[in-house]
Amino acid sequence: MANPADLWQFCLHHYGKPEVKQACLKLQDEHQGNVNLALLLAWIEQHGYGLAPESLSQLKHALSRSEHLLIAYRHLRRDLKPRVGSGQYKKMLNFELSLEKFQQQDLVEALNRQTWLTDTASPLAYYCRQLSPSARNLYTSLRVTPAEEEGSNHDDTV
Repeated sequence: MANPADLWQFCLHHYGKPEVKQACLKLQDEHQGNVNLALLLAWIEQHGYGLAPESLSQLKHALSRSEHLLIAYRHLRRDLKPRVGSGQYKKMLNFELSLEKFQQQDLVEALNRQTWLTDTASPLAYYCRQLSPSARNLYTSLRVTPAEEEGSNHDDTV
């Protein structure tokens, strides 16, 4: 079973890579993709698992509880950035991170109700293709490469 704390640690590490962060923001801002879902799919793919297409639909449905609030708050934060001090802006970013963490908990709960497969195509690549033809090009930046897996020394057990 997946653990929200393990997913959170993976996301902090993986999103911390400049090319991953850039791809995530592009996925979010240009293709209306969900970064938490993309990172979750990269995480399970890193561990050799996949999902059936209907499972991806269930994961998207799990976003419905928090997605509207998160998007609205993100727009508000971005709009207010030029009008607030750096300390206040940092607090806004931290609150947004708490909303992201809440959303990840919903995703992990939904993921744990799915059947995990080992003989499927990449769920992350499938998700990117679903968003738009050009979003599929983001897959190579979002996924965990085999070299990263070998060089990683933190335990992201699923």
